[in-house]
Amino acid sequence: MNYPVSDMVIRIKNAYKAGKEKVSVPYSGLKENLCEILKKQGFIEDYSIENEESVSSKSINMKLGYYEDRKPTIIDIKTTSTPGIRFYKKVKDIRSYKNGLGVEVFSTSAGILSDAECKEKNIGGLSLMKVF
Repeated sequence: MNYPVSDMVIRIKNAYKAGKEKVSVPYSGLKENLCEILKKQGFIEDYSIENEESVSSKSINMKLGYYEDRKPTIIDIKTTSTPGIRFYKKVKDIRSYKNGLGVEVFSTSAGILSDAECKEKNIGGLSLMKVF
């Protein structure tokens, strides 16, 4: 696994395409923060950390969100930065993603933040992913 954010995004995409209710990803603090933002924005229902005592088998289980007609809450999710190409944005360059219906997630000096939180705190950073 070269880039953990990409791995997490691909696992979420595949789980939605297969109609799964839950998806599991290997644990990292970054992924936990991303899950918190996804939950806050309503893209996933909940997440939990499994095997907290064991470092090697620690994982994050996400309960994926679906509407009443079984349509997924995440229409599109993609990574924006990769290890080879990093996209940094100043706060003045941060725009609402999909007219505010989606969210762009940034890694900043204040932690992992959504686009709205970045504007609120007046801070830019590395764009990690976009979710719609």
